[in-house]
Amino acid sequence: MGYASEVRSVFVRSKMLISIVAIVFFSVVFVSTLVSYVLLATSPDLVRYLQNFLAGERGLIGIPPPETSGFYWLIFLNNIGHFWNPSRAWVWLPFAGAFSLGYELILNAIIIGGVISFATLTRGAAFTIAGLTPHGVLEIPAFILQFAGLTRWHVAASRVIYGKMSGRQVDRPLFMEGVKDTFVLSLFSVTLFAVAAYVETFITPVLIGY
Repeated sequence: MGYASEVRSVFVRSKMLISIVAIVFFSVVFVSTLVSYVLLATSPDLVRYLQNFLAGERGLIGIPPPETSGFYWLIFLNNIGHFWNPSRAWVWLPFAGAFSLGYELILNAIIIGGVISFATLTRGAAFTIAGLTPHGVLEIPAFILQFAGLTRWHVAASRVIYGKMSGRQVDRPLFMEGVKDTFVLSLFSVTLFAVAAYVETFITPVLIGY
């Protein structure tokens, strides 16, 4: 079986898992956008507070300016933190990591919904579309594949642990299939994150400027 067929089989096996992650993600984004829009539209003081807070945090954190390599690596390395950052890599731990993974999926969706509403109210719909859509069409699928890959790992690892605890023989080929699926989905996720970070660094600022 060639590489293309192997990759296709991974996505076929993971189709339902990817769909579930995507449905949950977009559902939470939709609800978060509606709720935060109503909340911000009826609370001008809250909008002003958030504007002042974000301006202060940006200066405190010292985010590199857009269209620089520093800004690119900040975005890219943050997005793939589960694969290299020890403080975030614990989501790979069976059982405990799965709860953190679900929490993070929902939290990211809530934040994105809030950002959409805040940007639309403060800068207009055109600004929001220019600021989020170009890299979002790559970054959101990357997040979905990342979470699907991590979930695939938890399914495979949980089967092994449950089998050991039950005194059953571990199905090694099935476990290795899960590992392969996790690797392929993660590889596609990291690739999309790399391209999305480039768009966000060098293309999105230009579109916002226009």
